[in-house]
Amino acid sequence: MIKKYRDIPYRVLKLEALLRRLLQDHAIREQIEADLGARQAGIRGEKALDYYIAQITEKGHFIFQNLRLPLPNGSFFQIDILFLSQRQFIIFEAKNISGDIYIDPNQMERTLGETKNSYSNPIDQVANQQYHLQNLIESHMNIKLPAYSFVVFTNQNSTIIPNPQYRAIAEKVIRPLVIRQRVAILSERNRRDIMEKKQLNKLARILLKLHTPDDPNILDKFLINKEELITGIQCENCKNFTVQKYGHAWLCTNCNGISKTAHLRALLDYCLLIGSTISRKQCSEFLHLTPSVSSKLLRSLKLPTSGKLKTQTYELSISDLQKRIEETK
Repeated sequence: MIKKYRDIPYRVLKLEALLRRLLQDHAIREQIEADLGARQAGIRGEKALDYYIAQITEKGHFIFQNLRLPLPNGSFFQIDILFLSQRQFIIFEAKNISGDIYIDPNQMERTLGETKNSYSNPIDQVANQQYHLQNLIESHMNIKLPAYSFVVFTNQNSTIIPNPQYRAIAEKVIRPLVIRQRVAILSERNRRDIMEKKQLNKLARILLKLHTPDDPNILDKFLINKEELITGIQCENCKNFTVQKYGHAWLCTNCNGISKTAHLRALLDYCLLIGSTISRKQCSEFLHLTPSVSSKLLRSLKLPTSGKLKTQTYELSISDLQKRIEETK
């Protein structure tokens, strides 16, 4: 049973919004595109595991996708896929990397054509996740579950180069096809329930409550000023920022495309890039609307507010705006 489904990370949504609102020749556009591309590849790698995870036959288990949990020092650790049962937990770390892969105790090297790149050792990475989760479970439940972790290479265009000097590769590095078999072997090894069913359910609730999505200030991350952003309402068809209010809809003056959600998409970009509160003045400036149209728009959305009269601000929510866009299509 899937207890937590995978959401598109806020960081990815913010990178996409940032690219929409930067000039094509912006100095660091390529850097942002590379960051987004790497994160999207990671998501594809995680999704590639879902088919094989669904084949696990152990009864009564829970699956958590893309779980981000706190450490005592205030930082976080992230798990791609967690298998949790009354007997054990297993972490699967997806790697969607092509090329020749060589892992030693210090690092992972990827060779693709003439290019060689070095990365952190993924076996150590997933072992740290296992260690932190085991500590978290012990601190909240006073239970020590048998714990395991695997690095799963999902890209069919990758070749894992053998390293006889590093035995952990044979034990910890796998392909998606053997996930079911590995879980079955471990389930056979751990036949005794460590937790009662009600304890498993309690632990699941704790993990869901502790999950904290990564929500960075993307402008600060790339040292971009708000003034560098393209403002206005973007047309979904021609991608120009030439949309104006037209009756009960929104009209692009460039291609004559009509939309019912263009204003919501602009507010979503504002929420992703600038902040979760917006005033009528800020709405007018960002969406290129007259003060009266901006005021009517914000009131019509029936958003939570704070302050009064000229100081009044409206509260924006990424999930709420996404839901409104889907419902208005």
